[in-house]
Amino acid sequence: MTVIEKIRKKLQDENLDAYVIAYGNRYIGQDISSNEHKLSKLCGFTGSAGIAVVTKDSAYLLVDGRYELQAKQETEASEIVVVDLLPRLKNVCDLLKPLNVTNIGYDAWCHTVAEMEFIKRHFFDMKFFDAGDWLGANTKETIKIRQRDVAFSGQSSAEKIAVIKNMLKDQQAEYYLFTSADSVSWLMNIYAHDLPYSPVVRAYALVAKDGNTILYGDNLVTELSNGNWQDFTEKMANLGEVKLMYDAHIAPEKIKTMIDDKTKLIKAPDICQMLKAEKNPVEMQGMINCHIRDGVALSKFLCWLDENYRQKTELDVVKKLHSFRAEQKYFWGESFNTIAGFAQNGAVVHYQPNEKTNKVLDEGSLLLLDSGGQYLDGTTDVTRTIALGKPSKEMIRDFTLVLKAHVALASACFPIGTAGVKLDILARNKLWQRGLDYKHGTGHGVACFGNVHEGPISISTNSSDYGFKSNMITSDEPGIYKENEYGIRTENLLYTVESENSGFLKFNILTKVPIDKRLIDKYMLENGEQMWLNNYHQDVYESLAPYMNEKEKMWLKDVCSPL
Repeated sequence: MTVIEKIRKKLQDENLDAYVIAYGNRYIGQDISSNEHKLSKLCGFTGSAGIAVVTKDSAYLLVDGRYELQAKQETEASEIVVVDLLPRLKNVCDLLKPLNVTNIGYDAWCHTVAEMEFIKRHFFDMKFFDAGDWLGANTKETIKIRQRDVAFSGQSSAEKIAVIKNMLKDQQAEYYLFTSADSVSWLMNIYAHDLPYSPVVRAYALVAKDGNTILYGDNLVTELSNGNWQDFTEKMANLGEVKLMYDAHIAPEKIKTMIDDKTKLIKAPDICQMLKAEKNPVEMQGMINCHIRDGVALSKFLCWLDENYRQKTELDVVKKLHSFRAEQKYFWGESFNTIAGFAQNGAVVHYQPNEKTNKVLDEGSLLLLDSGGQYLDGTTDVTRTIALGKPSKEMIRDFTLVLKAHVALASACFPIGTAGVKLDILARNKLWQRGLDYKHGTGHGVACFGNVHEGPISISTNSSDYGFKSNMITSDEPGIYKENEYGIRTENLLYTVESENSGFLKFNILTKVPIDKRLIDKYMLENGEQMWLNNYHQDVYESLAPYMNEKEKMWLKDVCSPL
């Protein structure tokens, strides 16, 4: 009996019409380990965003454009229908409405208070029941918490908690409950190794008005005050007549059912999400420093690849690049699973090679390499598309169009407070003019030694209205993907600084990695675009050359020479 068949049997037993399976767990929006991947257990899909629903006679998997091709390749069409829709419960409800589905089971740990309030307002003819986790994908592994030195964080946890105390005082509240693991990790200056690519500690934090803070999570090993989930449940049930602040857009719906009726809940944005988005001077310097080291590692790899790609595989690329990064100071690990897609594999936006799909590199196509590192002083994320052998005219044209889109955003000057949704068109318009587009965002926030995808800022057609301020970090990553042919993406990390025009921001570039000039048609570039590229390459050379050997330095000088 398949997992889907078992769920259908349980639907009958529980007298439900459908059951919803979310990607994540009680740490909504955070990374998960492979053994916690419910969608993988359900249907084989291994991507990092999605939501599924199983009814008595059908099953659907909703994924955004990044994962559409991957989902279709990894799942059986006879078992589950892949739908190219943002993986949100609202879209699941829209899908179910014509099917006359009314009684729906879900895991209240995996959906936020705000989300469920919206659903109940707009889909009042559907009844939702907290049915818990039917796939048993929660882990109980020990989490050893480590303290991050203030030399890297720039602020002590006491200084950060003082801000929370002041907020509680202003609101005349007794507690703030932080349920976002990256907020808790930033607030407490802590990290762990239980996740493969993110150093965040998966725990909640209850901060009292006197600053006393208790962590709650699974098997936490720490000298900090902490409790398990049973302790958390009892604490929530016995708060009494107090005011508890929380972020309804992050906190799981399940928590509302635990709270004492006497406790007054106050909705308030997670202030840590906003504070950590604006990097302090120590964090910003750490990001600058780690991007130089990361640029050295990636450039040494690209130099090696030029002479050694023949008969190497995508997995060889992943392993070799890791070895160069691992040599760098303060290296902790990759910031995500390296994407190394050769030829048609590069058209799968978040493709990751495995033993079944691993292609041998050869001449005449492109290698899309999207990778990043976690360092104790920062986080990196960079994509380069590399020509192996002689590229076609179509490849050169498409690459140059992507470069023009990338430069358009990187060169922007805009008012402080501008939302990412307004910046997205600057890049995308360069491709729209040619009837081209890409099914992912143009940019996402990045943490300083934390999640490589960090809110609240983003640049996409579906961005929030949160505006940019100084010292915020975003990616810039337009692309073109041609199914069964190749994929192209160019990605740098940028940070905002105040421009010469008062009240305006501009971007400075963090990433220091050459862009493949063999794929550029300079006659398609405007003067400003060519100047941008030449200036960028001069900066890359000057930043990295002191750390390269003579052979590597000669290679770097050539690939960074003016176009």
